[in-house]
Amino acid sequence: MLPIDLHAHTNRSDGSLRPAALVALAREVGLRALAVTDHDTTSGFDEAAEAGRSLRLEILLGIEITARHPGRAMHLLAYGFDRREKAFVAMLEEIVRGRELRNPRILDKLVALGVPVTMAEVRAEAGGDVIGRPHIAAALKKRGHVPDAKTAFTLWLKDGGPAFVAAESLEPHEVIAIVRDAGGTTVVAHPKQLRCESTIAYGALVRKLAADGLGGVEVDHPSQKPEERGLFRRLAAEHGLVASGGSDFHGSSKPDIRLGTGDGTISVPYETYEALLARCAAGRG
Repeated sequence: MLPIDLHAHTNRSDGSLRPAALVALAREVGLRALAVTDHDTTSGFDEAAEAGRSLRLEILLGIEITARHPGRAMHLLAYGFDRREKAFVAMLEEIVRGRELRNPRILDKLVALGVPVTMAEVRAEAGGDVIGRPHIAAALKKRGHVPDAKTAFTLWLKDGGPAFVAAESLEPHEVIAIVRDAGGTTVVAHPKQLRCESTIAYGALVRKLAADGLGGVEVDHPSQKPEERGLFRRLAAEHGLVASGGSDFHGSSKPDIRLGTGDGTISVPYETYEALLARCAAGRG
């Protein structure tokens, strides 16, 4: 059975490949289906879908939505939604406006730290309208402030770092409800990165999100160790959620992560996507 990938980015957010090039790579590595899950935008879907029709590869509509979480952002993957639903469109517009307010504040902090870059330089690194920290990191690299984007995050841009500014976004329950009302379902992405202080805290968080209508948990992700995946798989089962997964492919900015297999340990069957769609059909979110 050919695998699928439910988490991949194009240059419309913070990936390096154009949507059509991402689809061509998915065909090359033998995927049955690919979800395009750019941050806070679906603008790459049409190009990806056209390439998918040409290459006979199923392209799944997805998105990775930024929500609030104490001290960092929570990312929620969404699938099966109507991207033209008015409240859904308004939500994305609000999130992008929050980014537009946040980015200059990050740049101001970088100036104070002695490593300035301009918004024009940052925009030049972006392939679409959604601009975030990875593009700032790329601009810092091009300026010669750091040898690579990863160092920019380590030194300044990471959550809680000297140039970090919290995202202005919606609460997770608001995102979950809007996606559900648009006919879709949500999956909490790479939960390890939320850095909850204990397994009890992770359990409480998943319990709360499940009560809010969450559809699944991204269990299989390259950043999560086997024991962490085991925890999240158990929590998903306990709360009747789909145990999802994906490579979180970005291209050249994360060269060790391969489409479809991530760090070599990711293999997601098509049945996972069918389980997510079943939640949409049941109206459970």
